[in-house]
Amino acid sequence: MKRYLAFSEADAALLAKIAQPIRNRIPAIVQHFYAAVMQDPITAGIFTAQSERPDRLRRRLAGWIAALFETPYDDSHFNHTLSIGHMHVRVGLPQDFMFTAMNVLRLSLSGEIRALAPDSSIALVEALEKRLDLELAIMNHAYSEDLIDQMRRMEHDRFERRLGESRHLAIVGELAASIAHEVKNPLAGISGAMQVIRATLDDAHPHCEVIEEAMRQIDRLDTAIEDLLVYARPKPPARTQIDLVGLLRRVLIILREEPAFATIDVTFEPGARAVEVEADESQIQQVLMNVMINAAHACSSGGRIDCRVSQSEEGAQIEIDDDGVGIDEAIRDRVWEPFFTTKAKGTGLGLAICKRIVDAHDGAIRLANRPVAGTRVVIALPAAKGSSSP
Repeated sequence: MKRYLAFSEADAALLAKIAQPIRNRIPAIVQHFYAAVMQDPITAGIFTAQSERPDRLRRRLAGWIAALFETPYDDSHFNHTLSIGHMHVRVGLPQDFMFTAMNVLRLSLSGEIRALAPDSSIALVEALEKRLDLELAIMNHAYSEDLIDQMRRMEHDRFERRLGESRHLAIVGELAASIAHEVKNPLAGISGAMQVIRATLDDAHPHCEVIEEAMRQIDRLDTAIEDLLVYARPKPPARTQIDLVGLLRRVLIILREEPAFATIDVTFEPGARAVEVEADESQIQQVLMNVMINAAHACSSGGRIDCRVSQSEEGAQIEIDDDGVGIDEAIRDRVWEPFFTTKAKGTGLGLAICKRIVDAHDGAIRLANRPVAGTRVVIALPAAKGSSSP
């Protein structure tokens, strides 16, 4: 992240030169910041509700401002800044207010620098902007971490305390819908604000890349929230007669452009006949895409995925084999649980959504290790009415 924002040792040295003059101005900066905080009823309520005394909170802010100019950007400082972001989450500070608060400090500090060092203010302000962007990016990361952690903890606690298996899924759905609703509107506001800011900057502006990266991360969070809503508010299938062979072909065409498939060999050799079922085409497409993407992520470079579609009197069956790492037998049955994941990133909802969709179609989805290597996913759907096996 430091390299991405081009924050160099020279930038740190520039800020260090003005550290002492800035330190003398920090009390006024802190006073101005909290005056702005108290003008908004939401942030004022958060501030006054804290168990810490106001003077201690002011000292913490003063120390953080001083560290911008005096402390090297290393792992220790990264972890400290991340802990500040986590604290913002715990006290309920809306994410968009964090951007606003940082801008209040940005304007105050830039003004002080221009007054204290007019001859070198351009370089100093640029170095300060990079440092503040680093701080903001780290704090912002805490929101995505804490969102997923809160969902997992809350889901687990409710499961242990109140639910049997049948009620568990329903209440997790209500929980996910509530969290998604609370996050989606502020996220849309942040996205809109970032787009407005980006539109005011020339393409050559040094902050364009930072803003564009922030917008990409917002899009990633929005995708995760959409997964939550899909899981929490499932729609009943709008069944029509569909051809699984044609649908799988279209899915594979779409996935060709996905980075995960750049080095993966995908094979699909359909028979001459269509394989028809009565199903919701868009929902089954979502299942196929989720399973295929999971298979690609399990494979190493040069891996292979084999797809097959077959039909019998009972219905249709789709098999997707990969030659990846396979699945630990100890956790195989848990992969369908909401929020369970073995990946470093992700919400753990992809396979849970797949199972919910297939169950709604009166079908079944199974996952097993292959005899040689990798994993096989089998999706079984009932036959279309009036259809017959070949």
